[in-house]
Amino acid sequence: MFLSENRFYSIDEGGILMKVDYSAEEMKLAQFFIEREGEGVLDSLKEMDLFESGIIDSLDLVTMASFIEREFGKRLDLTDTETFNASRHFNSLMELIRKK
Repeated sequence: MFLSENRFYSIDEGGILMKVDYSAEEMKLAQFFIEREGEGVLDSLKEMDLFESGIIDSLDLVTMASFIEREFGKRLDLTDTETFNASRHFNSLMELIRKK
């Protein structure tokens, strides 16, 4: 994966260059998931329920909150229902990070 003119690109298994539709801020959060699942997770990360898909579980939620605090300087209250619900989907999690 590489950055060019504020756009991220990836080379698929067949050697084809593909644009990845993530902003730089989104890619910062996406790194958490890439480290666990590989770059292929970017294909469906924005559409999936992160818990139902098995991408994260309750232990990963704590690890992800720590990652967000370190990378974004935002502290998530894991006891808050809104935070838990937002953490189920990538886009709602990004919204939560942006408004904190």
